[in-house]
Amino acid sequence: MRFRVADVFLPSAEEVLVLSPTAELEGVVIDFSDSGSTSRVFAVVDVIRRQNVVVPVEKLEVVASHSEDRS
Repeated sequence: MRFRVADVFLPSAEEVLVLSPTAELEGVVIDFSDSGSTSRVFAVVDVIRRQNVVVPVEKLEVVASHSEDRS
């Protein structure tokens, strides 16, 4: 998954260790969280920098894996 630092819900974008809020990060969805009565609104993403962040699911972009690119 790919997302912008500015889209991070938790921790705050200032706490994510990157240079710019417009920078993009990639990671793996490891869990989902709800928002009141609406389920799976947020995704918990393990980013490459080994920091878990919570991002609205609608802000995530699927990234093709390297094995898919080799076909």
